[in-house]
Amino acid sequence: MEDTFDLDKASYLEDENEKILVVDPDWYNWDINATHLSKIKNLKGVCLSTTAFDWIDLDYCKEHNITYCNIPKYSTVSVAEYGVFLMMCLAKKFPIQAKMDYKMEYSHYMLTTEIRNKTVGIIGLGTIGSKIAAMCQALGMNVMYWNRTEKQNNYKKVDIETIFEKADFIFPTFATNSETKKLISDDLINLMSGNALINVINNPRELYNHNLLLNRAEKEEISYAFELYGNEPKLYDYKGNIMATAPYAFYTKEAIDRLVAIWVENVIALIKDEVQNEVK
Repeated sequence: MEDTFDLDKASYLEDENEKILVVDPDWYNWDINATHLSKIKNLKGVCLSTTAFDWIDLDYCKEHNITYCNIPKYSTVSVAEYGVFLMMCLAKKFPIQAKMDYKMEYSHYMLTTEIRNKTVGIIGLGTIGSKIAAMCQALGMNVMYWNRTEKQNNYKKVDIETIFEKADFIFPTFATNSETKKLISDDLINLMSGNALINVINNPRELYNHNLLLNRAEKEEISYAFELYGNEPKLYDYKGNIMATAPYAFYTKEAIDRLVAIWVENVIALIKDEVQNEVK
């Protein structure tokens, strides 16, 4: 099976019947732009199969009265659990164990840490950030957060600099858009000392200076966990306490079942004209 297909040869471009585009992003190389949308005659709506919606030209849809809908919150638990798993891997130095071929070495270098009573810093207390915060608090951790607006909870709201200076484990869990890209500056990364950053929801190269974090982690100044995108070095290629995995955070049976159920409901609702243009 092809990874993508030639958009200009799509069969739905050849007729004028009313259409609903039910979209798997990989087939479109994560880019449905206005140029392609303009070629689809009598397009009624677009049903995305993702929570993310920045890979489709929403402005064009709005201008041409094309309804669109995404799949909100289907993988919240899966992604949050995966984030906590990556945090545990860093705390227990699993990447170093693996790269040392699990050699028993009771040295200071291999000394691990408990997470109980440690502080986790959440950057962006949305759906996934809130779930990670709750899981970490249940594990006996202290939770601080930065968010553009204050939330009603029992966590401590701080400025973003404090998170990078004080938190033992840092989770950037904000949505990527034009306002939040590069929110995490080099200066913030350089505030880190002995702590760890775990990224489970976004391509790291779109959020911050990924290479700076790698460099500091390979010098054993910090720890770092993230998902691999594209043709990147793999876990064993990195030095230091760096945990790199394939992008499986969302990929659980339960999450996919929820995704398909919501996707089908969205298609049915769009056919019945019961969908409003609201991305959740």
